[in-house]
Amino acid sequence: MNAPATPIASPAKAIPMQVLVRGRIDAVRRHDKTIYTRIITPAPDPYSRPQTVEIRSKQRLGQPGDEVAQLATLGGYARKPFRSTDKETGETTMVTPIDMTLDAVE
Repeated sequence: MNAPATPIASPAKAIPMQVLVRGRIDAVRRHDKTIYTRIITPAPDPYSRPQTVEIRSKQRLGQPGDEVAQLATLGGYARKPFRSTDKETGETTMVTPIDMTLDAVE
């Protein structure tokens, strides 16, 4: 059964759209005046894969190999929709992919 979602923090303490990312810096690149830091997070257990995220910032967050804990603002945008057909039913639907972004709180 699906259990209802329970809030982690009370609304008075929660900061909307902010997340804390902890992990090891895998790579750093620069484009124009923005720095993109790729971070690999620890795997939740020995049998699952670690997650990889990228945080945009104006200043460098560290060097590759450094362990970091960075507060970031979660954002996103819709990409171009495309048509998808269900192989079992033949039903056609429009799918709009969403790209999520993380911007460092500086």
